Amino acid sequence: MAKTTTTFCAVPLFDAHIRFSRLPPGRAMLAEYPDTAAYIKETAKNIDQCPQDFDYAAAFLRSYSRKSEATFRGYRNEVERLLLWCWNVAGKSVVELKRPDLERFFDFVHAPPAIWVANAVADRFLPINGEYLHNPVWRPFVIKISKADRRTLIERGESASKQTQHTLSHEAMKLCYSALSAFYDYLVDEGYAFGNPIPAIRKQSPYLLKGATRKNIKRLSDLQWEYVLNCAEKSADGSHDSERALFVVALLKSLYLRVSELSDRSNWSPVWRHFWRDSEGNQWLQVLGKGNKIRDVSVPGALLPYIERYREMRRANEISFNDGSVLVAKTRGSGGLTSRQLRRIVQQVFDTAHQTMCDEGFESSAEELREASTHWLRHTGASIDIATRPLKHMADDLGHASMGTTDQVYIQSDMKERAQSGKKRRV
Repeated sequence: MAKTTTTFCAVPLFDAHIRFSRLPPGRAMLAEYPDTAAYIKETAKNIDQCPQDFDYAAAFLRSYSRKSEATFRGYRNEVERLLLWCWNVAGKSVVELKRPDLERFFDFVHAPPAIWVANAVADRFLPINGEYLHNPVWRPFVIKISKADRRTLIERGESASKQTQHTLSHEAMKLCYSALSAFYDYLVDEGYAFGNPIPAIRKQSPYLLKGATRKNIKRLSDLQWEYVLNCAEKSADGSHDSERALFVVALLKSLYLRVSELSDRSNWSPVWRHFWRDSEGNQWLQVLGKGNKIRDVSVPGALLPYIERYREMRRANEISFNDGSVLVAKTRGSGGLTSRQLRRIVQQVFDTAHQTMCDEGFESSAEELREASTHWLRHTGASIDIATRPLKHMADDLGHASMGTTDQVYIQSDMKERAQSGKKRRV
């Protein structure tokens, strides 16, 4: 019997990758998570198989935690939402769900009730006295409010909490179907479930669109990039923070890097020896990309002064600096920066460029910078260079598995240029 949810009574089940991967298997991992342990114990009073659901889900996620942090995070979110819905809404074990149940679940996920939606990303657990207690503001879904809209609300002194409507995008629904199909395949292989109904449901899904859809690559215009780079250069006064910001912005844009590829991760730490020179004197940077794939990215000559500038600053200020030093260093302490810290550095440069553009009369163009994210730098560099470099070279530097991906993303989707050329057609 499905329940009506007017309050949110659940708690998060699985922690972030960095902690989850170090925990013991099964329910033993809950020794430091008393709220989650109590929640499962209470739920088991009405749903006998709740603890087993948790055990199999934890084992499934552990197998994917070895692949990559991003894969683990995506699969964890989807599996966790399914379990919480099963126990709190459907009142069933995950293996008791029939096709009509799962169809209702996908309806629920596509447009979850407001009580299941947070207005900002929040930590799942709070470390208190050696234990990890659930964060009461955490929710399984987070409403997507653009950076520009969020800033406007802050400037007005208003809260984003009133924004409660939330609908999953086409891409998010694709991930949901894929992750849960993999989960059910695992349950079947382990003998816990008798079949995987997800492929049949996915085939008839009203939430997965087929055919060509409008693609919009978010990138900086030439004018915006000019201001971003100029502001970073003018701010670079020899101090660690300012020189680091210039280096990061120039590197992300010129080498088409994802921010994660410049960050310090559990299985990879970018260091200076990852810059290397081949027998013909060509410069490269070795990075670890999506899917744990190592690739070498060609380094353009125009970027070399920015690299040397930051390297010389580090060498002059760090006694122990060498080729084994982290590529992008913290201001205080040791080790490299996380993706979140790198995004914060780039955002500060964007904010400076936005203000400068406004001061110089480019308010309209500056407004888009309020929405820009770090990933726009990757798209900006690739969108500019795609016109002058072979497609195969671009695909290799971008880390795309096929040239078709590069072609689809950076050529066929450039609708602004397509519209401009289309205006010149004659009748």
